[in-house]
Amino acid sequence: MKRRSLILTLAMLVSYLPIMEANSHEDGEHEHTPLEDQMSAMNKAWRSIRRQIKDPSKNESTLELVAKVKKAAQKSVELTPILAKEKSGAAKEKFMAGYQKGMKRTVALIGELEAALKKGDNAGAEAIVGKINDARKHGHDNYKPADD
Repeated sequence: MKRRSLILTLAMLVSYLPIMEANSHEDGEHEHTPLEDQMSAMNKAWRSIRRQIKDPSKNESTLELVAKVKKAAQKSVELTPILAKEKSGAAKEKFMAGYQKGMKRTVALIGELEAALKKGDNAGAEAIVGKINDARKHGHDNYKPADD
């Protein structure tokens, strides 16, 4: 009986942990930034782009989503990642230069994606999506806090 109660207690605790994590952002532990807003806008559209990139019949819809991603990416170039607060002087300048270079590369890749879709080259567009995913992963690894 004791073992059953222990298992039940542990199960309830484990099921409660995701709620505690979600609430930690609401309690002010998480600083909300304009860059986060732009990244969120890109992420929502990006998921749809990845799902429908292979289907030429959805190119019009995909182009609308690409325009949203491109607009948010362009705005993001001039914004500051939250990790920049941890740096100062030359280290901060180098950090920001790297971030801006990466974002400008991403904007250029999004432009290539847009051009490929306008030409109806979905295979080429799919390859560009892979490049953007790689750039996205690299950027998140280097410029996004690990706990987010």
